[in-house]
Amino acid sequence: MKKTTTGETRAKAKAVSKKPRAQRPKVPVRPFGASKLTAGGELKMSLVERVYQTLMAAMDRGELAPGSRIIAAEVAQQLDLSRAPVREALAVLAGQGLVELLPDRGAVLRPMEQHDLAEMYEVLAPIAALGLKAAAARAQEGDNPALIRAAMAAIGDAAAKPAEGVAFFQALNNFHYVANAIAQKPYVDFVMRMMQIEYWNRLLVAAIDLDVHAPQYVRNYQRLTDALLERDSRSAEAVILHHVDWCVRLLTPAEAL
Repeated sequence: MKKTTTGETRAKAKAVSKKPRAQRPKVPVRPFGASKLTAGGELKMSLVERVYQTLMAAMDRGELAPGSRIIAAEVAQQLDLSRAPVREALAVLAGQGLVELLPDRGAVLRPMEQHDLAEMYEVLAPIAALGLKAAAARAQEGDNPALIRAAMAAIGDAAAKPAEGVAFFQALNNFHYVANAIAQKPYVDFVMRMMQIEYWNRLLVAAIDLDVHAPQYVRNYQRLTDALLERDSRSAEAVILHHVDWCVRLLTPAEAL
């Protein structure tokens, strides 16, 4: 029987260590607390995200508006929970800037003025550009071209129904989420969501006349789509920055320019 030398033992151990480990499904980085995967591989929402989605749905139904008081008992009833965890979730959302906790009124949905909406565009622009530049490098891999085209088609479809403004801005959001996934930049998604982009876009519906401006949005995003599909990261960055400058002008009074 052949004896194994010390060198052979070390070589075998090194070879075993290089074997790829079974990869666990990757959990997206999200700003609403730790998310978990169910046994079936589906993402389970954290309580904070469930409360957030409940507030956004109430906005879409016209039951909540910026500055409205949030009744924790009502949210708890909708989610079949006690009030205490809902209050804790509202405190987390207050830390993220969506909710304000006032001594005399409790939790209210944070109001935003038009200049706040414009500043959000300015802050988000370089963050979104990071994802788009990286997405351009991977845009022709696998089924990525089809994903990009589908996201652009959804924007065009939503633009045909300007009365449903929330759906249009959600299609714009989704375009960036698709790009960030292609780019493999989860922290770009994290920062965009942390800045409450879905809430902000709901406020843009009232601030921007989509009957007039939706066609320009579509043209800008078509240029962005073309840049991605051409794997032109510099053009993708230039297009999104130009688009943001245009949006800021829409939201800024002429005398302030």
